[in-house]
Parts: sequence; structure tokens; C-alpha cells
Amino acid sequence: MKRTVLTVFAIGLIGAQFYAAFADDSRAPKAAYAKEWTTPKHQTIQETIRTTGFTAPAERTFIYDDPERGAIDGILVESGQSVQAGTALLRYRTDAIDRELERLARKQQQLTAQIGQLTDDIHRYESLAAAAPEASPEKQQWDEKANEAAREKADLEWQLNDLEQQQTELLEQKDGQTVESPVDGIIEEVNPNPSSPSQPLITIASTKTVVRGKLDESHIGQLAVGQSATIRLPNQEAQLTGTIRDIGRFPIAEASFRQKSEYPFTIQLTAEPQPPLPFGYHAHITIVTKEKTGALTVPADAIERQGNNAFVYLIRDGQIKRQPVKLGMKQGNRQELEQGVTGGEYIITRPTRGLKQGMNVWLPLNNAHLSKDAIHHVRKRDMAKYFLDGFLRAF
Repeated sequence: MKRTVLTVFAIGLIGAQFYAAFADDSRAPKAAYAKEWTTPKHQTIQETIRTTGFTAPAERTFIYDDPERGAIDGILVESGQSVQAGTALLRYRTDAIDRELERLARKQQQLTAQIGQLTDDIHRYESLAAAAPEASPEKQQWDEKANEAAREKADLEWQLNDLEQQQTELLEQKDGQTVESPVDGIIEEVNPNPSSPSQPLITIASTKTVVRGKLDESHIGQLAVGQSATIRLPNQEAQLTGTIRDIGRFPIAEASFRQKSEYPFTIQLTAEPQPPLPFGYHAHITIVTKEKTGALTVPADAIERQGNNAFVYLIRDGQIKRQPVKLGMKQGNRQELEQGVTGGEYIITRPTRGLKQGMNVWLPLNNAHLSKDAIHHVRKRDMAKYFLDGFLRAF
């Protein structure tokens, strides 16, 4: 009988406690049940922008027609061909130069023959002069003929040397009629019949790859040269990394009143050596516009917003404190708190509308930390105090 009375009394005390906490007409301060709570965490967070782009050559070199060189004799490369600096690309006609070289060659052959004949004459005259008696008229005659032949030979040798210099200059001019590649790269396009002087004959794409993207006017202002970016390509498991190299000041298409303008930007890949990538691959781009290390963050669903103000619900001394906070960056489901909390507080996540300042907080029992020893450590006097407090709040 005594045990039954104690059981009924205990149940009554528990019921009185719940009534005091949750009944609408109870005079005791209301209590809230906090099913989920958390503590702020320090972490590195980023603000990012996502867009699309495509792979492209880092540079393009254009070769144009030079009419002053004459007519083009032939283009020596084809689209898709790899070239190095110094590779012959095209050649201009050299008909006039070739004709002059032929004339000089004939003249050179003639002079060479004459010089050879004069050399033989000089040897013959010198031999006859040596055979003649000393101080004889014959010896003097042969010596004069030998000297005259030597002077004529020297003049012809000077003419021959002049011809050789002319040939060298003409050959250099002929070499200049062949246009060589100034860079290493790949022949992207060959156009043997350009429609205007401004259209290139040959386009050379560099072997290095960049990624070109675009952003509309509402986001382009967040970009800055040097910002980091990640790039994902189709059929590529690993992602690439890079930095913003340049940002276009003019829109991609002509500005319109009906839609936002889009602006180009270029990402320089950081991997060295660069992986071989086909040009024109479309890519998904993520750009880090802001980054902060050691930011204090909470789950985004722990934030209550009211107009331009934001609040979190702290658990302090068993009661709720509605704490104003200043929000910072957001990454995924994590929200940075710049002011309002210090990092050691308990914060209710997914707060309900019924939460108010000063409410008592009921937390779910953590069975993992509940043991007989823990129960025995609670003094009987404290147990009585807790039950009596709940009982008195109900009346």
C-alpha cells in the first residue's frame, strides 16, 4: 500500500512538472524542448561562383600576306600540323631573283675561266723571262707581259668577288621570301585565299591551354585577377586548377536593353607540365571570390532572420537567450557569425516559432552518458529540490 502511494505521488510530480512547463494556462514560465543543438566551429570557408567555359589555346599567332614581297609561290604547312619556331610556313615567288642569280652565275663562270687563262699566261711569261738572257730586250718584254696579265687577273678577281657578294645578298633576299614560324604551336587554320588583307593566311595556336569563361554583369564585378579556380572537364576524373589571368572590359555580344551583358574572362592553368587537352572542351568552372581561415560557423538552419536582423537561440543556465548576431560568409549549409557569439556556446538548430527569451530548455536525455553511478552521485536532497520546484511551479 505504501509503495503504491509513493508511485502515484511520483507520477503526480512528473505530471506537474510537464504541466508547468508546457500547459498554456500554467502560471509558470513556459519551457521549450530543444531536440537538436550545436556549438560553433572554426573552419575555412569560401564564397564561390559557378559558371561554364571551354578550353582554348593560350595564344594565337597570325601570319598575313605581304604584297610587297610579290605573289605567293606556295603554303608549306597544313591544318593540324605541329610546327616549331623556324619551320617554313609559306614562300613567295622569286622569279626576278632567280633570273638575276642565273645571270650572275654565268658571269662568274666566265670570269673564272678568264682568271684561269690569265694564270696560265702569267706562268708562261715568267718561264720565258727566266729563259731569256739577263738585261736582254726579250727578258724585259716577257716581264712586262707577265705584269700586265697579273694586273688584269687582279681586276677580274675583284669583279668575281663583287659577283659573289651580289649572289650572297640575292640568296638572303630569296631566303627572306620564305616565311618561318615565330613560335612553337599547331597550325589551327590555313586560308590560301583571304578575302581581305586583315584576314590571316595562317593561324598558329600555342600548345598551352587556357580556359575561357563568361559571367553576366551581376557577377563579373566579384572577379579579380589572381583568384583561384577549379575546372572540371567531361570524361576527366581529376579536376584542374588555375587562376584568373584577365577579365574582359567589353561584353561578349553587343549590349542590349532586353538582357544582361555577359563578359569574358580567362583562366591560366597552374599545372606544369600541362596535360594534353583538346581545344574546345566545355568545362564547369568554380571560382573562389572570397576565403577566410578560422571563421566561426554554425549550421545555416540555426539562424532566425527578421528583416535585416539575424538571431540565434543560445542555451545558457538552462534557459533560452535570443542573441543578435552579425552574419558573414556562407558556404553550403554553414553560415559564418562575425559577431554575437564567441565559440563556446550551445545553439539550438532548427528553432521553432514558439521559442522566446527566458524560456526553460528541455534537452533529450543522452543515454550514452547515463549510468547508475551518475544517478547515485545526485544527492537525495537535490532530487527533492528538483521535484519540489516542478510541483510548486504548477500552482
